[in-house]
Amino acid sequence: MQLPDSISLSTRDNVQILKIDNAFATAEVSLFGGHILSYVPKHDNKDRLWVSKNALFDGKKAIRGGVPICWPWFGDHQTNSSVASHGYVRTQKWAVTKASDTTKGTLICLQPETTIGTGFDGQASLQLSIEVSSTIVIKLETTNVGDTPFDYSCALHTYFNIKDIHQCQLQGLTGNYKDKTRNFDLFETTNPYVFTEETDRVHLQQPKTLTISDSEMQTQIGSSGHDSIVVWNPWKEKSISMGDMADESYLTMLCVETAITQGHTIEAGKTHVLEQIIK
Repeated sequence: MQLPDSISLSTRDNVQILKIDNAFATAEVSLFGGHILSYVPKHDNKDRLWVSKNALFDGKKAIRGGVPICWPWFGDHQTNSSVASHGYVRTQKWAVTKASDTTKGTLICLQPETTIGTGFDGQASLQLSIEVSSTIVIKLETTNVGDTPFDYSCALHTYFNIKDIHQCQLQGLTGNYKDKTRNFDLFETTNPYVFTEETDRVHLQQPKTLTISDSEMQTQIGSSGHDSIVVWNPWKEKSISMGDMADESYLTMLCVETAITQGHTIEAGKTHVLEQIIK
């Protein structure tokens, strides 16, 4: 496919990367995993996304950081413990199906090499569309191309760049959350929402806008098509145990994930869109 002027192609280790540079922003997208690695608006030149310094680009292991695509399940599979967490498309090669420059920015559409895999029986097509402009708009579109309904879950598992987790606040969440670190018991969301320990929480709300605030910048996150917001930081002990994270890297990242965690049914011929907008 002929790429527009705003897009160039490079290689990092065993992974091909699209580099986008237009009037509004720069961005990088790995064709392994359909994985957004960077988004830098030109009005402040600050990368909204975090990628681990120890991330692997071997074309085999999912990349640590950026925006991993979790599909067709989120977290552990409900019935099959032998398959990988978060599904299988984040470790596939993706192909560009459309790319164009517009007055608003750059639009890229990607599809994985297959949507068929162990643990998922649905007949689906999957498209990731990325619009790089003064915001980045990420849409994960799942279409049922079969004759019967199927259930699935998914997430845009976004790692955000922060200055210091100890000085960071997340604004816009209320109500109860399920705490994975405490047997999924329910707890009330605190205000202000700050971070003092390992955090792995499923908020069963659908806020339209959240804000991450720290001493360097504010990042706004818009979501639609979701049933949950997942908030995750591994804290120090887990960071040390993960080979693709540096020991202190938990200090400069926070995952705020636009997700379907409760399962969603798509009828034959219908499409569901999970969307995240970052500003």
